[in-house]
Amino acid sequence: MRRNLQKNNDKNPVIGVEDGKMCINGITFELDELRESKEYLQSIGAEEAYFAPEDDDELNELHSIVERMEKA
Repeated sequence: MRRNLQKNNDKNPVIGVEDGKMCINGITFELDELRESKEYLQSIGAEEAYFAPEDDDELNELHSIVERMEKA
């Protein structure tokens, strides 16, 4: 794996989209890393994640990314 997942005390991580990939707290997860993204959320004790899309296109892009991650 190409990154060191650091523990974060933030119980409310921020989800974003960058270069067609999902990011959580600035950590980019590849399309085949859905399990790793879930493990990261569990490791920080996430209670609720924030996603504030700039527009409907960004919302649709995250939805598409999650669907592709499920299939990978």
